[in-house]
Amino acid sequence: MASPTDVAVIGAGVIGLSCARELAGAGLNVSVLEAAPAVGRGSSALANGGIRAQFTTEVNIAFSRFSIVELETLERTVGGLGLHQTGYLMLAGAEASERGLREAAELQRRLGVETRWLEPTEIATMVPFVRAEGIRGGTFHPRDGFLDPAGLVAALLADARTEGATILTGAGVRAIEPGFVIRHAKGDLRADAVVNAAGTAARAVARLVGGDVPVEPVRRNLAHVMDPGGAGGLTPMTVDVDTGVLVRREPAGGWIVAYADPDDPPGWDTSVDPAFLPALAARLPNRFPSILDLPIDPTHCWAGLYPETPDHHAIVGEDPGSSSPAGEARRSISIRSGPPGSSRATW
Repeated sequence: MASPTDVAVIGAGVIGLSCARELAGAGLNVSVLEAAPAVGRGSSALANGGIRAQFTTEVNIAFSRFSIVELETLERTVGGLGLHQTGYLMLAGAEASERGLREAAELQRRLGVETRWLEPTEIATMVPFVRAEGIRGGTFHPRDGFLDPAGLVAALLADARTEGATILTGAGVRAIEPGFVIRHAKGDLRADAVVNAAGTAARAVARLVGGDVPVEPVRRNLAHVMDPGGAGGLTPMTVDVDTGVLVRREPAGGWIVAYADPDDPPGWDTSVDPAFLPALAARLPNRFPSILDLPIDPTHCWAGLYPETPDHHAIVGEDPGSSSPAGEARRSISIRSGPPGSSRATW
């Protein structure tokens, strides 16, 4: 016989655990089903940990403003997130990049984000490692920054369990039958509501209940570049908008360097793109030539999958295509991993 639960959350990454702690805290019986042998093994484990409110749409800005407050609170109350609010610094050299950043900053300020425009002289003082030639300016929000994804997962897991949520790992979902009877690797559950927080697998989960969500896995490549003789101290998450390259210092030393190829097709390949290092070599000289001079060890590169949607927004809400028996108050709720920094959903 299937065990009853108020809500079954499928996926135990940052988003799934966030939902679990919130729903359990509201007094609901919550069961989290994770296919992997441990929580946070998917996109959450391979992310660069960036958090920012510097987005270009009202939806993503609102999500991120809320999330930053939640993350600050979680760091104070639970701790261990490794939250470093060093800011995000967006650099513009091209006229189009400057125009886009100024327009985005105006929208962000209108929505309560204290984004500042920095002149080239201010940028040179803040990030002396940046090649300043040709910079028109940039935007900076001091409450942006980065955290340790593993630390965030651990904090959310502890909080969810404290609130009473049950976490089942190695419990991959095999089928969801009418009435939201969930057949998984460790048994069966019967839920009043199902939260689809499966990240890159969200589309496959939605199809188990006759629905669909337009989520595609896209690859993101990163490198940890050692800098034995480099000066200490953290830096902003610094983005060269002209080339798409992001760099920041790691607390333990070295640099995290990332570049996302917009032409990389959706897919499940998590090996490092062979074109990643050549792409960095071509783009780093524009603003970060000193990093290009450092040895980049291919064994210190990795790739993860990002759950992407057509409009780059989170998908939150009841799935109208999901099936449940007539007359039963049962819901399938989709939560696609939100914008970077998105920490939890509230009903």
